[in-house]
Amino acid sequence: MAFSTTPTSPTTPARFGLTVDQLHLLQSRCPGITLPGEFHSAWGAEVGDNERDERMLVAELGLIDQGLLRAAPTDAPTDDFAARVHPAVLGFLGLFTEPALLLAVHSWGGGRTIAQIIAVRAGFAASLVRGQRLDDHGSHPANEDAVELSAFPVSALIGETLRSLVRLEPKTSTPTPRGRPASVVLPLTLAQGMIGAIRTGSPEIIHAAALEVGLPQSEQVLTGPSFGIDAGYSVAATSLTGDALAVHWFRSADGWFQLSADTPLVGRIESTVDVVDSSRVRIDTTGPAAITGQVTTAIGSLLGVLRG
Repeated sequence: MAFSTTPTSPTTPARFGLTVDQLHLLQSRCPGITLPGEFHSAWGAEVGDNERDERMLVAELGLIDQGLLRAAPTDAPTDDFAARVHPAVLGFLGLFTEPALLLAVHSWGGGRTIAQIIAVRAGFAASLVRGQRLDDHGSHPANEDAVELSAFPVSALIGETLRSLVRLEPKTSTPTPRGRPASVVLPLTLAQGMIGAIRTGSPEIIHAAALEVGLPQSEQVLTGPSFGIDAGYSVAATSLTGDALAVHWFRSADGWFQLSADTPLVGRIESTVDVVDSSRVRIDTTGPAAITGQVTTAIGSLLGVLRG
């Protein structure tokens, strides 16, 4: 598959696939490229020198076959690997070294987890995506030997951030009927008991928490997570301006809900007891459309700060 830097439209991302070994080769042989921790790899002690050399040769030939790397000249005294890499690839990966905005998107569901890191700078963005397969019990993750690298203008950032949420909500699915969105705020001490109730499915604890809150919709909100959580989606972002964002959503049999925590600022507390007494946990019922709107607003605000 030959690589092309020409998009089909101004907002269509340029995408191509790499193996983990190919990405490792690019990082190790191109000075100045610093990849996110989720995509950094290193050789294990059990991998011998011969196997390393063979795998790196296969990775290099694969990059050449895709048009991402020129073959080494036979008459050159030394091999300047970075000079042989397609300039666009170096530019895409270089965005991760010092981004103006860095987003981490994680999702899980359907026996698979997806990690996506997006770097934004000067109106352009690059994205790295990799997945893990889970067993039937949702555990024992196994890394997939594939990494997707994409590059796109900032105008496509929101759509790229929402890709893994769309995967969790196939078009053929029928949304669970639910009333108007509602929210419940619990003291941290009460929320700790709620976590145990959600894990064990103890309806009496959930009911007691609902009575404690005293809101008409509270039992509806608190009962949703107790039916079992089968998917999750989170977005975290940090910028050079110091702005940050971290939001987490989970899907139960009763629909999506958002879980967040508010704790007192450092300097306004005197003891651990004060932290516990002053902290609150918030649970909001929501849905894919509301999540999309929240992500759109949040990213739009962060980009607005960067532009001044």
